[in-house]
Amino acid sequence: MLDRLRMALLRRSLRQLVERTKRRRRPHTLDTARSVALLFDASEEETRKIVALWAEGFTEREHRKRLHVLAFVDDAHTVGQSRFPQFTTQDLGWRGQLEGPAVEHFLAETPDLLLCFNPRQLLPIQWVAAASKAAMKVGNTNEPPHDFDVVVETPLDKDIQFFLREATHYLSKIVPVYHEQAV
Repeated sequence: MLDRLRMALLRRSLRQLVERTKRRRRPHTLDTARSVALLFDASEEETRKIVALWAEGFTEREHRKRLHVLAFVDDAHTVGQSRFPQFTTQDLGWRGQLEGPAVEHFLAETPDLLLCFNPRQLLPIQWVAAASKAAMKVGNTNEPPHDFDVVVETPLDKDIQFFLREATHYLSKIVPVYHEQAV
């Protein structure tokens, strides 16, 4: 009963957040972004392994760029210490907002590019993505309300590796206007 009430408050808070959030939108690619944030559902071990390898490769290739990672772990799949900061539904406050040090630290940053992988359309992940002040947001297929600039259709049988590969592909096709003018 209490969990349903908390989720209803979170759903209401998400709608309000999407309606009133003002952010400075700006097109970015993985090449033009100085900072990249990755928000993902880390309930599965395989997903955590893929993200760890991707993050390691990203920081090696792009050593001048900042990478911020935040993992959501479902209460049914709790994990001990992981390589990434994590949050759960236990971080949901009574006002329908997520709190806690991991979420607050993630939202304190203003990345150029946010990549959000949320295949199960979990409200806590949607809320953090909507609360982010990222200049450009890329997510997988989610029901409204959401605040994504680019939506990468990710079938249910595909994993985060597919999402990251497709997002990288589509982002590589974007030519920001301010780069065209400089040429």
